[in-house]
Amino acid sequence: MMFFYKLLGRMPLSILYTLATGVKWVFYYIIAYRKEVISKNISNSFPQLNPKQIKALSLQFYGYLTDQLVEFFYGVSISEKEMLDRVQMVNEHYISDYLQAGTPVVLVAGHQGNWEWAIHRLALSNNLYDVVYQKLNNPAFNQFTMDVRSRFPGVTLLEKRESILATRERKDIARGICLAADQAPQKPESAYWTKFLNQDTAFFTGMERFARDYNYPVVFVELIRKERGKYIMSFEPIANPDYTDLPKGEIIERFARRLEKSIIQYPEQYLWSHRRWKHTKPDVLSLKW
Repeated sequence: MMFFYKLLGRMPLSILYTLATGVKWVFYYIIAYRKEVISKNISNSFPQLNPKQIKALSLQFYGYLTDQLVEFFYGVSISEKEMLDRVQMVNEHYISDYLQAGTPVVLVAGHQGNWEWAIHRLALSNNLYDVVYQKLNNPAFNQFTMDVRSRFPGVTLLEKRESILATRERKDIARGICLAADQAPQKPESAYWTKFLNQDTAFFTGMERFARDYNYPVVFVELIRKERGKYIMSFEPIANPDYTDLPKGEIIERFARRLEKSIIQYPEQYLWSHRRWKHTKPDVLSLKW
């Protein structure tokens, strides 16, 4: 199977996109990949949409999802030159200024655009970046994913369960620490809850607690597809230390608002197949800082 994955990744991107177009219709009409989850997530997030509009947005999302899938495999063979051409970075100076002063930066992003190509593009930057990732259940595919993500030097991959200790050990290294901060917490009673896309939504508190503990600035990362195979990755500060007078939860709130704005603007590029709203807000919260 690994041989097949590598062979797939060495095919021309034009052929992979043709394949993605066919898989899009298979996903929607034949295997109905998470079709109910996607439709429910979209309808709850955009209650103003009618069934026809929900279907249209769902199809757009399947096109984005299958393109992202083949782009991931293409990471096996993509050259540095092509990656630099396909992912443009805007306002990285917000990161560089801090790093040059010796201050690490927390980068927070949602599951939009192509985060796999974002890892490659960050690796080709002049800055150092740590990327915190969630280990996959399939050991073989997890190793393949690690191999693809680490093709270019410049990023350090930290498995989520080990990231706290690793971050403490690396605290004196000026680098960007990249977090996907929109995943659903396993313990909703200890999460930060806010209205997000018209729904009660739980957020991990770790991102904010981490920034406060180390007094690191927080920068929002937006990765948006402008055309097929072409992305713009931009950076925007959302919190600057120190945090003495900043209400607890405010950093998460700012992240939620900024991500929400981006999703509303580019709705087809968010990961609607993720079971983001699987928890109900508890009557009693045990939020600890």
